[in-house]
Amino acid sequence: MALGTLHMGGGVGGSLTADIPLLWGEKINDYFRYNLSLAQFFIDRSEELADGGSDVYTPNIIALATNAKANGSQVTLNQPIQTKQTLTVSTWKESSFVIEDREMAQLKKSYYLQNKFAKSAAWEVAQDLDDAIAAQFTNFTVAGNILGSATANVVDSTLLAAIAILETAGVPVYGGDTAWIFHPNTFYRQIGSVDKLTLWQNTNTELPRVKAPTRSLYSIPVIVSPAVPLGAGAVGENSSRLNMLAFNDSIHWARMSMPVGAVKGYVGSEGVRVQESYVHEYLGTLVTVDLCYGTMQNRTDSAVKIRSHSVANGL
Repeated sequence: MALGTLHMGGGVGGSLTADIPLLWGEKINDYFRYNLSLAQFFIDRSEELADGGSDVYTPNIIALATNAKANGSQVTLNQPIQTKQTLTVSTWKESSFVIEDREMAQLKKSYYLQNKFAKSAAWEVAQDLDDAIAAQFTNFTVAGNILGSATANVVDSTLLAAIAILETAGVPVYGGDTAWIFHPNTFYRQIGSVDKLTLWQNTNTELPRVKAPTRSLYSIPVIVSPAVPLGAGAVGENSSRLNMLAFNDSIHWARMSMPVGAVKGYVGSEGVRVQESYVHEYLGTLVTVDLCYGTMQNRTDSAVKIRSHSVANGL
């Protein structure tokens, strides 16, 4: 026989609605982050500010001229005009939040939300530093050290030309301190489509099909970062992706050695300071994450800017 309509059930208006709890699960949907890699590659000058100061000077050594010498004549003296690079550490970024006692008591303990929020804030502040380093790519304007086009994909001949430019300038390309820096679209959708660099008969490896793509081109390490900027304003660079083949001395950065005043506090990765304090005026716990940093272009001739289509032309 049919069950009928007088059975006990849930749902809106059901007889068991008041008895069925609505529970939060154990999982939290945290947001995605990408690896911070640029600060790890370029030169960190932070230790030089450990005892105080806001600017770091770097003298530029000028090449001395050679002159012909004749018997009985005086030597010709060099008088190079010395210059310097100035790294100013003044950009101060912070991310803070307060959780009041009532809400702290109500939060589900298994979520550890306060710790997750603090880690998220620290990552966001560190990301500002990586973005500021990448923004320096636009300042490399030596005409002979700029390759590629805003309307084209990166091709193999461009990669070889970039290596040739740095080696001609005496930059130690294969000393372990030089790397390719590509946006993901450039590396995977453009370089990943170059037959010479991917097909089995050219590489004698199965890597392109059964493993992750090799993060190396012509034995030079590859850094893939979404922080690689778009060009803007300069002729030929509008909307182009500004990738680089760079020596790590081409960009310098530094951060302040900030004191930790809170009882609960520490200085973490890339000098990010995390502090937690109880603020009784608000009956809540205040967490503040901050970083004071600076970046500068140091050597204009030690990097090659590789312009490319922002996504992938024709793909």
